[in-house]
Amino acid sequence: MSERSGSHVACESSLTGTPPSLLPPASLGQLVGGTAVMRRLFSHLRRVADQELTVLIEGETGTGKGLIAEEIHRHSPRCSEPFVIVDCGALAPSLMESELFGHAQGAFTGAHQARPGAFEAAHGGTVFLDEIGELPLSLQPRLLRVLDKRVVKRVSENHYRQVDTRVIAATNHGVGVAGWRF
Repeated sequence: MSERSGSHVACESSLTGTPPSLLPPASLGQLVGGTAVMRRLFSHLRRVADQELTVLIEGETGTGKGLIAEEIHRHSPRCSEPFVIVDCGALAPSLMESELFGHAQGAFTGAHQARPGAFEAAHGGTVFLDEIGELPLSLQPRLLRVLDKRVVKRVSENHYRQVDTRVIAATNHGVGVAGWRF
């Protein structure tokens, strides 16, 4: 996580009367920071965690997007349920569909048994889609169905399965969504 300095910090310290260097560090689980920007971020993340929202985290590589996703989950009502991480940037496009949505027995060579995907595995909890910008265009309609209808269809199956899964996604690519940048 990076902290910004400048007018935001000076503005808060003039309001509180306490120099920023004397403010105790604030934290949210593994996230620690003492600046006004970080304190506002922690407050915002606590509010987001309490709500049933799909979350997109944008930021440069190494800025703590994964830690933010974990802390949103850990501070949410879903905290006792699974937190499933899918690194979309590390998966071959040919494997991503099965990893996300699961597959039926015999769906492809080597599929000796049916397997649930990440959305089913996280039922009741949270799926973290890291580097969502690497998701192939061909899978985006299926992801939209999960987000919109909360259903998945395993590879080579004909029926949909209901899932109760919160989705948090992260990217280092700008996707044109207004909101917080980390």
